[in-house]
Amino acid sequence: MEIRAASGVIVGVDGSAPAAEAAEWAAGEAERRGDSLHLVHAVNTGTVTLSPRTGATVTDLILREAEELLEAIKSGLQAAHPTLRITGDVVPRDAAEAVLTAAEHAGLAVLGTRGHGGFASLLLGSVSLRVAAHAACPVVVVRGTEHPDGPVLVAVHDERDAAALRFGCELAARRGLPLRALHTWSPVVADVGRMAPMVDELGEEAKLHEQLLVRTCEPVKDDFPAVDFETRQLTGGTAASVVEESRTAALVVMSRHQPALRFGLRLSTPVHAVLHHAQCPVAVVPV
Repeated sequence: MEIRAASGVIVGVDGSAPAAEAAEWAAGEAERRGDSLHLVHAVNTGTVTLSPRTGATVTDLILREAEELLEAIKSGLQAAHPTLRITGDVVPRDAAEAVLTAAEHAGLAVLGTRGHGGFASLLLGSVSLRVAAHAACPVVVVRGTEHPDGPVLVAVHDERDAAALRFGCELAARRGLPLRALHTWSPVVADVGRMAPMVDELGEEAKLHEQLLVRTCEPVKDDFPAVDFETRQLTGGTAASVVEESRTAALVVMSRHQPALRFGLRLSTPVHAVLHHAQCPVAVVPV
């Protein structure tokens, strides 16, 4: 069985509570975008250690139950979103690979924090981490509590983050939410014995960061005049600052700067930390 080409928004489902939350979030976002929603239900048929006859019987049973579960999830979403076009596939493949393959044809991939295959004690499952690290499209991991009236929070490191800002502005515009561009930095000046010169140097450094923030944000801001756009500078670690700000946010948006290989995690430390600890859904945008 092959995955049909998917467009619009895709979401990984498996019958778990986190996946159900992700599916509802994805359905709402697909509706606001005017896109379709595609459900991906990956199952491990586990027949490699069985005899051919027994293996085929067990595989058929697993796939049939998976199809029934997928249909139930699809029916529930359709009832809640009657105008939304919803499709779905059961895929006998590793879950992360199934979602990554579908994401090659999607504008957005959505996942929960972990599924049935994860350990309840983990903050974030391996499937969500792998997809966030390697997907060709933006990925939203639905976690924490979404504050529907809160801002869309975009972490801005440098001018490469314009794509993440644009993604955040588009989502904020669709929902009528404000956007907060957050730039964090740590002072590079040292020598605590030179306090007066240090204050001057800190002021100059702050001006440079402000200029960087303006250069990055202004071109995007001009394209979204209806969005209430705010910029903020904070000194300190990116991950800790973003996690704290996420307590009242509707969504956090982070950039994934480096292209990742198909296998192995290649997320930066701040992105990895925010995915684990944010208090609201997190979008990871490849730039």
